[in-house]
Amino acid sequence: MAGKKTSNTQIEFANTPAEQLRRVWLAGLGAFSLTRKHGGQWFGRFVEEGQDFTARSAQFAREAVADAQAQATGIFSPILLRAEKQFDAYAKVVEKGVGRVLHRFGIPSKREVEDLSRHVATLTRKLKTAK
Repeated sequence: MAGKKTSNTQIEFANTPAEQLRRVWLAGLGAFSLTRKHGGQWFGRFVEEGQDFTARSAQFAREAVADAQAQATGIFSPILLRAEKQFDAYAKVVEKGVGRVLHRFGIPSKREVEDLSRHVATLTRKLKTAK
C-alpha cells in the first residue's frame, strides 16, 4: 500500500531506518515540488508571516525585558538598601578606627584642623581690629 495515495493526513511511521530515510526523502521531494508549483503565492505569504513573526517577537522581547527589569528592581531594591546601610555602618567604624590610630601618632583630625583654622581666623580678626 506504499504507492496508494490516501486523503488521511496522519503520518505513518516506518518500521526500518531505510524506510524512514526513504519517507523523509519523499517528503523533501514533495515539499520541493509543491514549492515550485505554488512558490510565487507562498513567497508572499512567507514574507507576510515573517514580518508578523518579527513584530510579535520584538514585542515579546520588549515585554520580557520590561518584566525582568521590574522584577529585578523589586527584588534588588531591599537588598541594595540593606547593603548601603551596612556600608555606612562599616565606613563609620573604619573612620573611627583610623581616627584613633591617627590620634595616637599625633595627627589631628579634620574636625580638629577646622576648629583650629576658625580659632586662628578669629584671632587674626582681633589682631587687625586691635591695631
